Amino acid sequence: MIFDKFDLNLLKVFSKVMETGSYVKTSEALGISPPAVSIAMKRLQKSLEKELFVRGGGQIQPTAAAKALYQNVRFELLSIETVISAFGQFDPHVSKAHFSLMGPEEYNAKLLSAFAGEQNNGLTYSLMQQASTDEEAIASLRTRMTDLVIDSVVLADSSIESELLFEDRIVLIAAKSNSTIDENLTFEQYQELPQSVLSLRRSGKLALEMFLEDKLEVRRNISHEASSIMANILIVSQTMLFCHVPLRLAIHYQEQLSLKIIEPPISLKPVPVIMQWHKSNSIDPSHIWLRNRIKQILLP
Repeated sequence: MIFDKFDLNLLKVFSKVMETGSYVKTSEALGISPPAVSIAMKRLQKSLEKELFVRGGGQIQPTAAAKALYQNVRFELLSIETVISAFGQFDPHVSKAHFSLMGPEEYNAKLLSAFAGEQNNGLTYSLMQQASTDEEAIASLRTRMTDLVIDSVVLADSSIESELLFEDRIVLIAAKSNSTIDENLTFEQYQELPQSVLSLRRSGKLALEMFLEDKLEVRRNISHEASSIMANILIVSQTMLFCHVPLRLAIHYQEQLSLKIIEPPISLKPVPVIMQWHKSNSIDPSHIWLRNRIKQILLP
């Protein structure tokens, strides 16, 4: 094959197909039609004289040749994308940009309040629900559907960068009217009293189990599973249950929801709050500004 006649744009489309696993999602990410994606992949297969994708289970499946090609070109394409992005100019006072963020809803109020105060109306934001799995979060960054993910788990993918924002202690909260629990909570009471936990699971484990300091066997009286920390806090404020929350949130809602804060009778690791993004955005001026803005808003 003569390289001078090879269309490098085909590799851009190919890389996106490998990331999304779908012609439709690739078309949405690149702003072209699904037939255009299909034509591009047929041209690439003809140029390389290799079959790259086959149909299976109603989806396209990459062949061994496609996987090998992707491993050889993905980082080079990422490097090119990173360099090109760095040439973009960005002025937060006049530039237009839209940023999509994914993270726990307990930060939404603070973020939305800060974003509403931006003087440049050309800057807009979307706050998306936290991913239920690592794979979902990774896919959202790989496809650039999300600019920034805020999570307590480092996403294990070589195309993603991360930065620790802060760590927060885990405490227990209960309604002030809940007379069954106080600051002298024993380990036995901790196991016996009804509690509300996050239904969110990572690697098949309840979120709380990731932060156990010791390999301690704990029997929990789980009476309720909440979909988010905020739902947990609201449930506890109106019932005789208790739950685990980061200290910052406990203090923030203590007076507003008439809560009492209790030290847990077990050792728990602090909760990390981690900002994560695709490497192609690492030196993008607008993304650098976004990351600094998030730090201004969320850092203690």
